[in-house]
Amino acid sequence: MDRRSLTPNTTLFPVPVVLITSGRERPNVMTLNRISSCNAEPPMLAISVRPIRTSYDLIEKEGEFVVNLIPPEMEALADYVGVTSGSEEDKWRAYGLTPIPASEVGPPLIRECPINLECRVAERVRLPSHSIFIGEVVALHVLEVLLDSRDEVDLARFEGLAYAASVVRERPVGQVDVDQLRRRAWHS
Repeated sequence: MDRRSLTPNTTLFPVPVVLITSGRERPNVMTLNRISSCNAEPPMLAISVRPIRTSYDLIEKEGEFVVNLIPPEMEALADYVGVTSGSEEDKWRAYGLTPIPASEVGPPLIRECPINLECRVAERVRLPSHSIFIGEVVALHVLEVLLDSRDEVDLARFEGLAYAASVVRERPVGQVDVDQLRRRAWHS
C-alpha cells in the first residue's frame, strides 16, 4: 500500500464531539472536539479553545465550563451549533437546546445531552492558535438508564458517543434539516 505525504494537521482517530457551555448571565454553547482526560485524582479534563471564540472569554473570565456529551444522533446538530456565533445568535433557541441549572458551577447543563460534567478551571496553557483550559470535574450528571449495576456509565446503553474521525471542520458538511435533528435528539 502506497503512502502520500500531506500537510500536517490535527487528524486524530477518533475524537469525541461534545458541546461546551460557558457563561452565567448569557450562557453560550460551542461545539468542541479538542478534549481529553488528563488527570485521575482529582478528575480533570483538558479542552482547547481559540481566543476568537465567544466561549473563550466566558471561560477565561468565569473559570468554569460544562462538558455535555452528545449521543450520535446529535452529531450533525453539533456541527451547526459549532459554526454559528454566540455573539450573533441565541444558539439555545435556534437549535432547540434546553438549559438546566448546574449544581456546582454557573454555566447550565444541556438537557438533551445524557452526560454532563461540571468543571472549574485549574490551569490554562496558552498555545499559538488555542489555549488549553484544564478543568477539574466537580460534578457529574448521568441519566440513570446509562448506569450499570456498579453505578458506572455504560456507553453501550445509548449506542456510544458521537465520534468523528477527521480534522476539525469549520463548517457543516452537507445539508441538514435542523428541525428534524431537534425532533430526533435525545430527550430525557
